[in-house]
Amino acid sequence: MPSADPGSLSGFLKRVIEALPQPTPAYCVIGALAVAGWGQVRSTRDIDLLVLSEEPGRTQLIDGLMAHGFTRDTEWAERNPLAKDVVLRLSHRSYPGLPLDLLFATDSHARSTLQRRRALNVLGISLWVCGPEDLIVLKLKAGRPHDFEDALGILKNPELRLDLSYLRNWARQLGLDEELQYVLNAATS
Repeated sequence: MPSADPGSLSGFLKRVIEALPQPTPAYCVIGALAVAGWGQVRSTRDIDLLVLSEEPGRTQLIDGLMAHGFTRDTEWAERNPLAKDVVLRLSHRSYPGLPLDLLFATDSHARSTLQRRRALNVLGISLWVCGPEDLIVLKLKAGRPHDFEDALGILKNPELRLDLSYLRNWARQLGLDEELQYVLNAATS
């Protein structure tokens, strides 16, 4: 994958990672960039980070990003009022059209995802990425057509040895048994 350069998604990702406060709070990349980390490249025009939601870490994270030129996307927040406690969209003037979505870990699966994160190199940048099993569960929770395609792409990656019992356990807890079975069947056909 290409290295980070200004004006690109990789440049934006590098800016985000460098802007994280020190010590770096628990975070992991989710979404299309995480899918790319596990071998299924899909185009994207945003960065999704899952982060801890407890205070004071949440405030320190947001303040640290804002000190590096990130701003709240108030228009997006007004259009998505139900997301206000779960997602914070930020932007940076140097990267117009590339949002950073901070998704706050508010449930037990999201906290487990942060505990099981893995260090990977994505777009030439070393960072924390959610594990493939957790990414599949997150994609099943979202439930959009491209999320099922992403989950299927991860399942079909022959280089991954997935923990199917972990996947089935979370699918059962979250009421996603049928969705998981659907993508498992599709992956083997």
